[in-house]
Parts: sequence; structure tokens; C-alpha cells
Amino acid sequence: MKQLISVLEKIHKQLEISNKIASSKLFIDFKNSAFKSETKKEIETQAPIIVSALHTINKNIYDN
Repeated sequence: MKQLISVLEKIHKQLEISNKIASSKLFIDFKNSAFKSETKKEIETQAPIIVSALHTINKNIYDN
């Protein structure tokens, strides 16, 4: 029974990570679609915000 619980906990953790990665991809896809109609200046303004968000997502995935 302890082995089953251990396996289920590992599966749960992997599903959490997969969900976070999918959320990151959704965020990136959304921002990429908006970039097509923006000027270089708008992109330069938004890039640090996006990098910060991706850093936070990465930290949440690997620090938990």
C-alpha cells in the first residue's frame, strides 16, 4: 500500500509540473500572437515583463 501511495504521489507531482509547463506555453503563445502587430518599441517595453514572468514560472516549477 505504501508503494502505491508513493507512486501516486510521484504521478501527482509530474501532473503538477506538466500543468505548470502547459500554463507557461499558453502564456508564451498568447504573447507571441500579440507581438505580430506591435512595434519594436512596444516589444522592447514588454520583453522584460515577459522574461520576469517566465522566471517566476520556472522558479515555481523547480523550487516546489
